[in-house]
Amino acid sequence: MSDVSEAAVPDALTAAVQRWRDRGEPPQPPSSWTRRSWLGYFPQHRAFLSDLPERIDRAEATRHATHARTAEGAEQAFLVAMIWGYGLVGYGPWRTERVLTDNHRAAERLAEVARIAQDHGGTAAFRDLAENRLRYLGVAFGTKYLRFVTAAASSQHATPILDTVVRRWLDTHAREYLNIDKWRPSAYDRYIALLTSWAASLALTVDKVEELIFRSAISQTGSALWGEVWMRSPEPAPPQQAASQARATLLQLDRLFESTDPQAAEDARAHLDEVAIIIRDRWDGPARVHRSAVPPSDHSE
Repeated sequence: MSDVSEAAVPDALTAAVQRWRDRGEPPQPPSSWTRRSWLGYFPQHRAFLSDLPERIDRAEATRHATHARTAEGAEQAFLVAMIWGYGLVGYGPWRTERVLTDNHRAAERLAEVARIAQDHGGTAAFRDLAENRLRYLGVAFGTKYLRFVTAAASSQHATPILDTVVRRWLDTHAREYLNIDKWRPSAYDRYIALLTSWAASLALTVDKVEELIFRSAISQTGSALWGEVWMRSPEPAPPQQAASQARATLLQLDRLFESTDPQAAEDARAHLDEVAIIIRDRWDGPARVHRSAVPPSDHSE
């Protein structure tokens, strides 16, 4: 495994940070959500859900994570993190409900994870989840929960989210392939090391680097759900536009398969990764890709 302590900051990240600073460092727009859908799956939380704002941002989700060390507080923090993460995606309430009902004493387990994260750091909590899985909670949304509970303890040491959007961006712009098909501590450790190196060079927190990677990736792929006009570059040349459209399609396919079943997602992932390599080599030029984890063997949603 190559050293990442002094990894060069990708040009795409440098450009995204500069655009963000030029625009006055605006916060990430909040997520809209459908209150009625979540109330339908969680009637026992009617009072709590009814009090939540119409749009939820990172600060709101972090505020609710301040009480995650208790079972009741952890369940509420988890709900807000999932609402923020899924936004208007229709299957979000169902998938969240599966985690909370198909795991024995799920709220107590989430509280335990929060205590580990706040006392020993996000990587320690990640390892604990890798060893003691919560059924149906995968890396993409599990690290969203970890982000908010660690941010509630220290805004300077929030552990970053690692989801499909960020993973695709790293593969494209940093030649880093990180498997998130299941909880792989070695892959997450390398991700943290990369972002820590870049954060030091950019005078940002690790958490902010992840946020700007996500916002840049979504803007460049033209997502109607998360696209941000402020981050977009001038009209690209035709080859770049083709690459951008292809990557947008890959992200949509990633999420489509993630919303179906574990086996379908596992079967699709390797093929989608091969397409990503073709796109990168065709428009960005061939390069060696660091494979920081073994090939997928199973899938976590």
